[in-house]
Order: sequence, then C-alpha cells, then structure tokens
Amino acid sequence: MPSSSPSREGKSLDRRRFLKFGTAGLVVVGGGALAGTRFFGDPTPVGPGGAAVSAAEAGRATTGKVVRRQLRAAPATVDLGGRTVRTWAYEGTVPGPEIRLSAGDQLQVRLVNDLPEDTTVHWHGLALRNDMDGVPGVTQDPVAPGTAFDYSFVVPDPGTYWFHPHVGAQLDRGLQAPLIVEDPAEPGDYDQEVVLVLDDWTDGWGESPEAIVERMAREGMDMGGMSGMEDMGHMGMGGMDMEGSMPSADQPLGADTGDVSYPGHLINGRLPQDPFVITSAPRRRIRLRIINAGGDTAYRFAVGGAPPERDAHRWFPRGPGGGRHSDHRDG
Repeated sequence: MPSSSPSREGKSLDRRRFLKFGTAGLVVVGGGALAGTRFFGDPTPVGPGGAAVSAAEAGRATTGKVVRRQLRAAPATVDLGGRTVRTWAYEGTVPGPEIRLSAGDQLQVRLVNDLPEDTTVHWHGLALRNDMDGVPGVTQDPVAPGTAFDYSFVVPDPGTYWFHPHVGAQLDRGLQAPLIVEDPAEPGDYDQEVVLVLDDWTDGWGESPEAIVERMAREGMDMGGMSGMEDMGHMGMGGMDMEGSMPSADQPLGADTGDVSYPGHLINGRLPQDPFVITSAPRRRIRLRIINAGGDTAYRFAVGGAPPERDAHRWFPRGPGGGRHSDHRDG
C-alpha cells in the first residue's frame, strides 16, 4: 500500500499556520536576526533528515521500547446510546481505541485511510518531531484515500493527550481517541483510572460539520472557535480577530466558542439517555483523565456528591517539570 511523505510546499495562511509562523518569526527575532527575516510568505521547511531534527531526536531520553498500532479511518455506523448515526471513525468506534504507553517509548502507528477524502493524524499536545505532527500542507502531505502513512516518534512527556485529524471539518465527526502517556516514576496513589472524552455531536444527526462551516463562512462569522477545521482555504487573516478570541473567565475557550448548537453531547461516545457508567466501590480513589474533544463547546465538569473544596488537581497528572497539568484544545 502506498504511503504519503512529508510536504515541502505550504498552503494559504490559516489561523494555525499564522500561530506557527508567527512563533517561528519571534524565535528568529529573539536571535537578533530581524534584518531580512520573512514573517509571512512561503516557509522554509525543516525536513525529517535535517540537522535540527537529528539533534533534537538524539537528545530525547528513550526506553528502547516500541509500541506498534494500526489505525484505520473509515466510514462507520455507531450507536451513541439510543441514537444510531453514520459517521467517520477510527476502527469503527467513537471515541477510537485508546493508545497507552510510557514516556520515552517509541510510538509507531500506521494510518490506513479508507475515507473518501484526504486525512492525517495530529497528536494533540505532544512535543514531538515536526514532520510527525500531522498538519497537512505544513508538516506533511495529506494521506490520500486508499493509501497509508507511517507515524513514528518518541513520546517525551507523561500526560493525558489525544489524537485527531487536521483536515477540513473531520474533527467534528468521530475521528478522535485518547493517547495516555504514563510516568514510570509516578507512585500511582489511586485505585482506579478512568479516561473521559467529552464531545459535542452533530454528524449524522443534525447539520453536517461541512454545512456548519459553510454557513458560518457565508454569514461572515469568525472561524477561530472551530478548532480542528483549520485547513480551509477561505480562512485568511482578514476574518480573524485574534485579540477578541482570547480566553477569559467568562469565555474559557475564547469569544468564538458557543457559535454552534449541537443536538448531542457525549461522554465516551454516549448520550445522557444511556450514559457511560463508572463502576467502583466506596473509599476507592479514582483518577479521572478528562479530554475535551468538542469542536465548539467549553464544558464545566463536576462529580456528583463531591464537596466543592475537593482538591481537584489530584485528578490530573503532573506536567513536565512538576507543574500542575490540565488538558485543553489548541487552534
């Protein structure tokens, strides 16, 4: 089966590319090389065999263990808990199969694209080698229908992550799954661990994700809040209000969220009518790993019966360097 290879050509400047190239420009300025620096325009890609990549990979701590998985993206019929929908999914489930490994392990995943259009896999939150980051037109060519792509990288930091496409509106379908990176040195002071994937849902039920994107573009609404829908040619700098979309206490995901009324909200692929249930026992300590995979919704999370002063940070693993860690969406 043919495989795709990393791209050396860019596309139109969307929000994610603006952030990436803006950051790259600041790094250059910080190095005292402002004169002659091109902040916008075609990027100069760093190939997988480049000296910078080789140096960064050589400096990573590794366990020597290799974790191999195959990930098939394809149309699927799924039961959301009383409502059956036709959507796209990894291995036919929503969310897709969890990948779990330890910090320092090498992850090798073959993505098989059985969708009717291009796709990729973006490893959300991981500080990994750039050519494996899964952003089409920026870090790799899109994976065409009927082909495959082999992702391979060392997973550096423990934490709660997830993966999804960065092509069109595919994230607002069912293409999402947890990626859990364990810390071998962590004492594990809990009795049980549960991963919860929160999601807002419309595909196969309400308005299609593509129709939502088209309607919002037609009505002149800013697309900053539609995370995961970045690879759209019409989304340039003219329609973006970077300052107005910044998060605040009242709008934790920024001013551009809450633009879409979703007919369903899921926890681990289940609606409230037939919910995902955690079975435990009194006095057992449960670690909850919580992932917001929603396309446009900020969720407030609570545990019924838990006192409000409960030390909520115990539910999250420590991030790199010992700081408190919680997971969030990026753009």
